[in-house]
Amino acid sequence: MSIVTSKVTERAQTTLPRAVRTVLGLEEGARLGYVIEGNEVRLVNASSLDEEDPVLDRFLAFLATDLAKRPDQLRGVSARLLARAKAVTRGVAIDHDAPIDGAVDI
Repeated sequence: MSIVTSKVTERAQTTLPRAVRTVLGLEEGARLGYVIEGNEVRLVNASSLDEEDPVLDRFLAFLATDLAKRPDQLRGVSARLLARAKAVTRGVAIDHDAPIDGAVDI
């Protein structure tokens, strides 16, 4: 692991080193994000968080159109299915804020 440093000014400002800007793909006007995990901070290109997902956008548009055309087809989850789901997940603790380790295929 290599460490790149910069100084913090009296006004709590710093210049991001070129290596950091390059790795994060930051250009002028980009937003920088700070992910705080315990006593460590990770920098991320927050501008990329604003980008839309074209596949998800098309899927959500499909759902909206389908629901508008056929609202009679919308069904709630049955009590039986909900009970099965609760039984299967009973005792499973999930930390929704925990980082995901390793590669993730979606």
